[in-house]
Amino acid sequence: MEMENNSESTKTIADLEREEYKFSFNFVNEPWDDRSNRSKIGIISLLVTIFISTMALVINNLFMHYRGFDCGSFNSNVEIDCNLVKVDNYPYAARIHSVSSNKLICLGAVVSPTSVLANELCIKSGPIWLRLGNPTNPRCKKGFSIDSMDSIPHDGTITKSLVLLTNFENMKECIEEIKIGVDIDPKNDFYIIGRPIRGEKTLSLQIATYDAHDKTALEILRSYDKDKTICVQTVGKCPVRAGDLLVQNNRLLGLASTSVHRRDKTNTACFAYLNIVNKELKAFHIDIESNKF
Repeated sequence: MEMENNSESTKTIADLEREEYKFSFNFVNEPWDDRSNRSKIGIISLLVTIFISTMALVINNLFMHYRGFDCGSFNSNVEIDCNLVKVDNYPYAARIHSVSSNKLICLGAVVSPTSVLANELCIKSGPIWLRLGNPTNPRCKKGFSIDSMDSIPHDGTITKSLVLLTNFENMKECIEEIKIGVDIDPKNDFYIIGRPIRGEKTLSLQIATYDAHDKTALEILRSYDKDKTICVQTVGKCPVRAGDLLVQNNRLLGLASTSVHRRDKTNTACFAYLNIVNKELKAFHIDIESNKF
């Protein structure tokens, strides 16, 4: 009889352990109506805690992101009005992209069948590659690698240098060369061909005029040799980015020395005058031609 009682006691303990294990194992899947009030309160408290923690993180991230937000700057950016043109309208404008991010970094100018002239700032972000001509043309769309880079000293830029990017592939189907201009016609308009604010199939195009006595230009030129820099006044609020092209009479005169994003603050932009390095460019068999006005 005693053995039977021990057996029943052992069986009861084993059943209780199995039930407890079963309860723990099915805790998540247990129907709501079958839960105790304590269990319901615990779950509700857990969900509320998770929700509050998540909202706190979101609010903190938003605060950190917009802590330095400038409403005036935002409104200024909204008012930016750029005249956009198709990239294939200017096949001498090369788009320089980052290899790692594929982001459009800046522009260069096709100055020979194999070479692109650019601001040295364009290569400071790491390896680059070129996109030329019509972006829908399969031959051009694939882009071109850089086979060699040659530095050309120029005191009209922050880096004190321009760079000649060379690719030895056949790029004729995707390019059109532009000759380097020697003379400036102060009476005629200039055109600035620039990197667009967004997208990769357009370029910005804006008109500019020459004014050697502009006060802003004189202030900017304190950091440069004024004889090696061209400063112009732009029309509108479109940004000028480092490396943008300054063209007059279908001749390339300069590459933007630096970026000017706040067009509401100044309408002056300065460019490295390419006539200063015409001897160096001729050494690379690049055409230099005087403007005939």
